Amino acid sequence: MYFATSIIIGLAFGSAIFAAFVLILRRKSNYIFGIYPEKGIFYRLKYPLAKQFVRYWRRKIFTEHENELNSVEYLQSLEKPQTLSSDPKSYDVVSFFGANDKGYKFMITMERRRRGITRAAFYLWIPNRGLLSSPNLPDMEHFTTDGNTESEEFVANGFKIYPTECMRQWKITYNGAVKQGHKRFDFKFDGIFASQLKHFDYNRDLSSSVIADSVARESWDDQFFHMVWNVDSILKNRTHYEQSGKINGTFQLGDEPQVQLNLSSFRDHSVGTDRCLSSIYRYVYFALFLEDGTNLVVGILSQPSFFLSSLKVGYICLAEGGGYDPITSCNFELYSYGERGFPPKHENFIVETKERRHFVQIKAEESAIRYVGGDWESKVYNQFVSCTVNGVKGHGIAEYLYRNKTGRSEAVAETDPKWYKEIKSFERSLSQRELADEWSGVVW
Repeated sequence: MYFATSIIIGLAFGSAIFAAFVLILRRKSNYIFGIYPEKGIFYRLKYPLAKQFVRYWRRKIFTEHENELNSVEYLQSLEKPQTLSSDPKSYDVVSFFGANDKGYKFMITMERRRRGITRAAFYLWIPNRGLLSSPNLPDMEHFTTDGNTESEEFVANGFKIYPTECMRQWKITYNGAVKQGHKRFDFKFDGIFASQLKHFDYNRDLSSSVIADSVARESWDDQFFHMVWNVDSILKNRTHYEQSGKINGTFQLGDEPQVQLNLSSFRDHSVGTDRCLSSIYRYVYFALFLEDGTNLVVGILSQPSFFLSSLKVGYICLAEGGGYDPITSCNFELYSYGERGFPPKHENFIVETKERRHFVQIKAEESAIRYVGGDWESKVYNQFVSCTVNGVKGHGIAEYLYRNKTGRSEAVAETDPKWYKEIKSFERSLSQRELADEWSGVVW
């Protein structure tokens, strides 16, 4: 009898301890501006648990399939333009950023969506001249088909980007118009991105420390654990990788002489089935290229719906070694920079890796605005910057993304194809739960 009673008491005590532990994990931190969670009193308990979670899932998803994920067949399938799924939010995006010690700054991005919709932007900042951009900006929408067929290439209105050697070379061309203020010019750019480095896969190579830091700040409620148990399927639908390299090419503006352009650079490729910018509250992204050949990529993301309200990402790519050194911490906080809806002109922050601490100083030289999404769900400020990192000078590009609620300009949308206008009306009626009978036959 005594033995049975002891067991019952022990089980009850153990259950009470477990219940208290679960309540601790579910406890919410204080929030800055109602968005950014502070490190709560149980952060030090949750951080090592989160770090072990990350390592476990990486072993399961990546380490155990390392040979397959490094095979030529897999990499070739990853590099080419992807076949978009039936999900209307499926996407395939390539972007290139670059700069050199003369102060030239370059950016081109293309995003393929369903029905031949492509979102594209081009910027070239020229010292002593200023910023050139593709003429449709701040709108990025291009329509490459009649809406009944899918696009199979990164091609739209003068843009053309394609791989020529798997994980080694991409061809980049733009042949069309550019604008500077109210002036327009004929413009041609022809370049090659080349690299001998491996790619940096954000799911696989991002420091587990920065992921654990962000996750440990969140409330571990039922929705959180549901996401954790399904993280493998979530990651399979979201791939983002980058590669550091060089862009060598030429450009010609109107009848002016052709200019040779050699840039330190990196590219990114993002593929998935759920690119919903409206779920991202904010992000800031820096691509910096130093005179000694070092490249830095630093990002800060706030996506509360994905339990990443304050995620730091990025790496340092050293000139002498050529490898990627993931950042392990960064004291840049979104609430301190640009929370009022527009970015600051100066930023100073510290980035740490396992090997070294980097003191980053940034000064914006010019800024441009573009809107992303079919309804302009997001507003992006691209800054063209000079920088100093640990005393070494450089140049680069920064991005500040904000939620945007103004909707796409009616003046811009007037020239959209009829089929696209019908789709957007259909989507709005769904979001408002006012599905009209006349749209019942419209499908993706």
